[in-house]
Amino acid sequence: MGKRFFWFAVGVGFTAVIVLKGKALYEKFTPKGIANQLSTVQRGLATRAAVFIDTMTRAMDERETELREALEFGDN
Repeated sequence: MGKRFFWFAVGVGFTAVIVLKGKALYEKFTPKGIANQLSTVQRGLATRAAVFIDTMTRAMDERETELREALEFGDN
């Protein structure tokens, strides 16, 4: 009796996990789920682009300062 109950409980738990994971996977591929994924990717790309532009701008400013100092055109 104990073995049967154990395996029954394992089966119920396994089924619950499969149903929950299946539901999440199903929702991921609905139009709303795809739209959510695309908006997440878009936000990530926008953030990366902003960081790139900020880094590039600071690097250009630093290099310009270095070149002006090397050519003795400092801000006077």
